[in-house]
Amino acid sequence: MTGGNVAAHLMNGEVVEGRLTSFSSQTGARIARPIGVSVELPVSSLRYLMFHEPQSPPSGEVMPAPSSEAQKFTLTYIDGREVNGNAHGLFAQPEGLYLYRRDSTGKLRMLFVPNRVLKNYRSGPRLGESLIAAGRVAPGAVHAALDAQQDQRGKKLGAYVHSTVAITADDLKKALEEQADFPARKLGELLIADGLISLKQLAYALELQKRDRKKRLGDILVEMGATTSEAVHATIAHNLGIPFVQLHDFEIDPKMLPLVTEELARKHLLMPLMLHQDCLVVAMQDPTDMEAHNLLRFTTGHNVEAAVATREDIEWAIGKYYSVPNTESLQSDAENLQTLEGSEDDQDQGEREFLEAVRLGKEKPIVRLVTGIILSGIGQRASDVHLHPTRKTADLLYRIDGNLIKSRSFNKAILPALVSRIKIIGRMNIAERRLPQDGGARVIHEGKVVDLRISVIPTVDGESVVIRILNNEGGLKSVAELGFSQNDEAAFNDLLCRNNGIVLVTGPTGCGKSTTLYAAIGEVRKQNVNLITVEDPVEYHIDGVEQIQVNPVAGYSFAKALRHILRHDPDVIMIGEIRDQETGKIAIESALTGHLVLSTLHTNEAASAVTRLMEMGMEPYLLSATLLGVLAQRLVRRNCPHCVAEETVEPGIRKFLGIDDDEVFYRGAGCEKCNHTGFSGRLAVYELLRATPELRDRIQEGVTIGELHAQALKDGMMPLTQNALAQARQRKISLAEAYRVRLE
Repeated sequence: MTGGNVAAHLMNGEVVEGRLTSFSSQTGARIARPIGVSVELPVSSLRYLMFHEPQSPPSGEVMPAPSSEAQKFTLTYIDGREVNGNAHGLFAQPEGLYLYRRDSTGKLRMLFVPNRVLKNYRSGPRLGESLIAAGRVAPGAVHAALDAQQDQRGKKLGAYVHSTVAITADDLKKALEEQADFPARKLGELLIADGLISLKQLAYALELQKRDRKKRLGDILVEMGATTSEAVHATIAHNLGIPFVQLHDFEIDPKMLPLVTEELARKHLLMPLMLHQDCLVVAMQDPTDMEAHNLLRFTTGHNVEAAVATREDIEWAIGKYYSVPNTESLQSDAENLQTLEGSEDDQDQGEREFLEAVRLGKEKPIVRLVTGIILSGIGQRASDVHLHPTRKTADLLYRIDGNLIKSRSFNKAILPALVSRIKIIGRMNIAERRLPQDGGARVIHEGKVVDLRISVIPTVDGESVVIRILNNEGGLKSVAELGFSQNDEAAFNDLLCRNNGIVLVTGPTGCGKSTTLYAAIGEVRKQNVNLITVEDPVEYHIDGVEQIQVNPVAGYSFAKALRHILRHDPDVIMIGEIRDQETGKIAIESALTGHLVLSTLHTNEAASAVTRLMEMGMEPYLLSATLLGVLAQRLVRRNCPHCVAEETVEPGIRKFLGIDDDEVFYRGAGCEKCNHTGFSGRLAVYELLRATPELRDRIQEGVTIGELHAQALKDGMMPLTQNALAQARQRKISLAEAYRVRLE
């Protein structure tokens, strides 16, 4: 490249012109100026070099023809500045990017951008435009969304949830041009959805990005359900001209693992695959991450070739290939423990086993193993991690989407060391092995806070451990994400806008009641009210909400907490659960005195919540005056979209549900994507009872559940069983799932 005339555009905005006499991608450039003075320019000071004479990339690629088609590109520098334009060719090399652009005279010139000053780059059309062009997703609503975004400060997002609008490519182009006023939100790219996107989805996406401006477009699209992670990453790979890899089907070379540390792989979401002609091939979620490229080149000594893979695939691969401790060391330690079993002095043996378990619990292999177990559970979006002892082994299981999936088995002799390490994390008593213990911990995973609730109980085969994973950000949903129909969502939001009364969420343990309550809190917070919660335990910490943890051991119950918080002038009170008569009466009194009360109750159907409260001792006339509505719900397992197939339905199920013999239903057959379970995620089926004047008249002594249910049906309530059947007819769940959660 040396010997030609260049214009060096610097990071500070200056331009230095002259002849390039020397250049190094590590040190910088020396430019001889026309006045006879040479200028040394460190590489960190260069934004780019523009060559006045025709140049070919040094790696041997052919210089593009003058008539070649131009493509959009975006460069993001380490100082935050973005440079956009059209290039007739873009070549990525270890030292930097080579671009060909036309100047003001129409002449094709080569630009060189050092990797050391780049944060990332994008070549080709923007992701939203590419998804439309490729037919992967359909466009969404634009103009009303732009209005909604401009008016967000003064209006509720809920004001824009009542219609859907379609757009054209011209609409998208206009939105992208107007997007310049909102650079951090990337509004135009958020408007992609699968089919016609409702304004409620769009408003929620805008709210998400407003809260977290670092959030990626692809992640938001997937979270909204607008498209799949595979479609987004395949589009990125196509734009950059690099492979898209599905790691479940890829045989990773184990010799590559020592080249890249687990810490680096997790931090930058990448996975080493193989060596190809002395180049390290790496699967990355973000192939334009220049920091990761530079670190890999520095630590491995190889040039890097990037491929694209989804976050889920990379996290799965890291958990599978990295989270394995030094097996030889563990086996040796296990043998040491096993030899203790033959000791004659049982008391000394127990003491020695305990001390050995404590020692192993602090050793690096066990620390790595436990860390890997927890991080793998978070990465797989498990709700619980189980460590179950058996007579000969210790089994590791993850509860994912309600299914308990066995991951692996360990040598039984390692169990005491694993439990000791978990007790250390949970700040529990390591010496206590005869009584149950509870503990907690908090970890930071990819910049997000994840709380762990740990329970250890002794069994005849050893101590059993369950770790509940509470993702403070990923676990929270909005009302729009709960899966309501349009009418029911409007009805539920209407209940949350009242200034007094009681709204109940009912169902068995593990049916998502807490998730629904937290979503309701998120909706109520938009009204700028004083909101106080009383919970056991506090599962998600929410900024701006006063949350109280009850402590039954210390005598601090729901009722006692409620009596005190009424003096703090709350507008809305959330009670984790109405468990007894005293709590129920205080809740009703609070509703009568101008408070909106949200709570849960353990009943199977919506109508039975009324009779259950009366059985607790609530007066019917007070209940009639305060009850606003009851939401009864269940969680059902969603069919895996990658392996959905026709379902074989037993005749008895068809007969019970009143289904014709010729009606076809579908279920997941099982594949690598869903761990061969056939399920991917869960959704709620529900029935929403609203306290209409007619239903209030029926709330009196002696009323039956059947009478209340019949009145609710007259008032327009869809029964939970019919709601589940509707989901099955849309292929979202299997008919067997609808039958499993049916109500009589």
